[in-house]
Amino acid sequence: MNKIHLSLVTSDGASFDGAVSYVNIPTAAGSVGVLAGHASMLCAVKKGALLYRCEDGPMQTVMVGDGIANVNHNEVTLLVSAVQTAEENN
Repeated sequence: MNKIHLSLVTSDGASFDGAVSYVNIPTAAGSVGVLAGHASMLCAVKKGALLYRCEDGPMQTVMVGDGIANVNHNEVTLLVSAVQTAEENN
Protein backbone atom coordinates (compact mmCIF):
# COMPACT_ATOMS: atom_id res chain seq x y z
CA MET A 1 0.00 0.00 0.00
CA ASN A 2 1.21 3.50 -0.79
CA LYS A 3 0.94 5.39 2.46
CA ILE A 4 0.05 8.93 3.36
CA HIS A 5 0.77 10.36 6.79
CA LEU A 6 -2.44 12.05 8.02
CA SER A 7 -2.47 14.48 10.95
CA LEU A 8 -5.66 16.10 12.26
CA VAL A 9 -4.81 18.93 14.64
CA THR A 10 -7.01 21.30 16.68
CA SER A 11 -6.10 23.93 19.25
CA ASP A 12 -6.37 21.12 21.84
CA GLY A 13 -3.68 19.08 20.06
CA ALA A 14 -3.58 16.14 17.66
CA SER A 15 -6.76 14.07 17.40
CA PHE A 16 -5.48 11.66 14.73
CA ASP A 17 -1.96 10.90 13.57
CA GLY A 18 -1.35 7.86 11.43
CA ALA A 19 -0.81 6.17 8.08
CA VAL A 20 -3.68 6.02 5.60
CA SER A 21 -4.09 5.05 1.95
CA TYR A 22 -6.69 7.69 1.00
CA VAL A 23 -8.03 11.01 2.31
CA ASN A 24 -11.04 13.00 1.09
CA ILE A 25 -11.00 16.63 2.30
CA PRO A 26 -14.12 18.86 2.37
CA THR A 27 -13.40 22.25 0.78
CA ALA A 28 -15.52 25.23 -0.28
CA ALA A 29 -15.10 24.16 -3.92
CA GLY A 30 -16.12 20.54 -3.21
CA SER A 31 -14.27 17.56 -1.84
CA VAL A 32 -10.66 16.79 -2.80
CA GLY A 33 -9.40 13.21 -2.89
CA VAL A 34 -5.75 12.60 -2.01
CA LEU A 35 -3.73 9.49 -2.81
CA ALA A 36 0.00 8.89 -2.38
CA GLY A 37 2.01 11.01 -4.79
CA HIS A 38 -0.54 13.84 -4.88
CA ALA A 39 0.80 17.24 -5.93
CA SER A 40 1.58 19.72 -3.18
CA MET A 41 -1.44 21.79 -2.23
CA LEU A 42 -2.65 24.27 0.39
CA CYS A 43 -6.42 24.75 0.65
CA ALA A 44 -9.19 25.97 2.94
CA VAL A 45 -11.12 23.23 4.73
CA LYS A 46 -14.88 23.62 5.01
CA LYS A 47 -16.85 22.22 7.94
CA GLY A 48 -17.98 18.75 6.92
CA ALA A 49 -17.10 15.07 6.64
CA LEU A 50 -13.46 14.07 6.22
CA LEU A 51 -13.08 10.54 4.87
CA TYR A 52 -9.98 8.37 5.16
CA ARG A 53 -9.01 4.74 4.78
CA CYS A 54 -6.44 2.98 6.96
CA GLU A 55 -4.66 0.08 5.23
CA ASP A 56 -7.29 -1.89 3.30
CA GLY A 57 -9.96 -1.42 5.95
CA PRO A 58 -13.30 0.33 5.67
CA MET A 59 -13.63 4.04 5.02
CA GLN A 60 -13.63 6.08 8.24
CA THR A 61 -15.50 9.36 8.68
CA VAL A 62 -14.83 12.24 11.07
CA MET A 63 -16.53 15.60 11.14
CA VAL A 64 -14.11 18.53 10.96
CA GLY A 65 -14.56 22.25 11.47
CA ASP A 66 -13.24 25.02 9.27
CA GLY A 67 -9.48 25.28 8.83
CA ILE A 68 -6.66 24.66 6.39
CA ALA A 69 -5.09 21.60 4.79
CA ASN A 70 -1.51 21.18 3.64
CA VAL A 71 -0.61 18.32 1.28
CA ASN A 72 3.12 17.87 0.73
CA HIS A 73 5.32 14.81 0.03
CA ASN A 74 2.71 12.21 1.08
CA GLU A 75 1.90 14.12 4.27
CA VAL A 76 -1.55 15.61 4.81
CA THR A 77 -1.97 17.98 7.75
CA LEU A 78 -5.31 19.53 8.64
CA LEU A 79 -5.41 22.39 11.14
CA VAL A 80 -9.10 22.68 11.98
CA SER A 81 -11.34 24.28 14.60
CA ALA A 82 -12.87 20.96 15.73
CA VAL A 83 -12.79 17.20 15.12
CA GLN A 84 -15.67 14.91 16.06
CA THR A 85 -15.54 11.14 15.50
CA ALA A 86 -18.56 8.92 14.81
CA GLU A 87 -18.29 7.49 18.35
CA GLU A 88 -18.58 10.99 19.81
CA ASN A 89 -21.80 11.56 17.80
CA ASN A 90 -23.55 8.61 19.52
